[in-house]
Amino acid sequence: MHGLGSQLLLWEEGFCEGLAATGFRVVRYDQRDSGRSTILEEGTSYTLSDMALDAVGLLDYLEFADVHVVGLSLGGMTAQVLAAEHPQRCRSLVSMASHTGDRRFGRATDQARDAMGVAVPEDPVLAAKKNLADRRIWASVWHDDDHAGSVFAAYAERSVQPHHAWRRQARAAYDGGSREDLLATIRIPTLVLHGTSDTLITPSGGERTAAVIPEADLVLVNGWGHDLAPGAWPYLIDAISTHCHRADGTI
Repeated sequence: MHGLGSQLLLWEEGFCEGLAATGFRVVRYDQRDSGRSTILEEGTSYTLSDMALDAVGLLDYLEFADVHVVGLSLGGMTAQVLAAEHPQRCRSLVSMASHTGDRRFGRATDQARDAMGVAVPEDPVLAAKKNLADRRIWASVWHDDDHAGSVFAAYAERSVQPHHAWRRQARAAYDGGSREDLLATIRIPTLVLHGTSDTLITPSGGERTAAVIPEADLVLVNGWGHDLAPGAWPYLIDAISTHCHRADGTI
């Protein structure tokens, strides 16, 4: 599950192929108001629970009884709610670069917060430029401008998210307040991944998530930011696949 303002292309083919090579089938999708999924009308609203139900509907359509759920940022929040409210559909949870909804934890730096406050233009070329400029602020140590720029150009060519759609996703993420009471009910194997270089959702967001979810494992990845830079893939793929295999009892 991808993050706010993103789309399924966040999970690049190379990342998905690397994860699949460890023994898993990988499914990525556009969350509502993103990519080629339905862009809702202005004035509508929804919650993380609604977004989690979208995932349940997708699992039903694909005829998957249960899956390992992996989400980053807003996707991590959706994955958390899915694991709490629909545990029978989840074999395990991986919450990446996310938080619990308690605004005391994971607070963005001033520079990152200010960048998020500026709307992405709906012109595809300008949207790609804005996304790349923002990415530099919360990038991993492995960030490469040319690679990231090509990804954002593909985003813009495929679909530019209207700002009203971005606002609805943001409200779903933040208007519900703290999810900590809900997260404390999660009983499936949980891995929390967070980067030490994340300035958009700073590491305390991940640390708090791991503290709230019973028996969650926390892995802090040195140098990883709020992105999926290819240099981070080996660390992330290893952590995710090891966690999922342990949950399945295959290692």
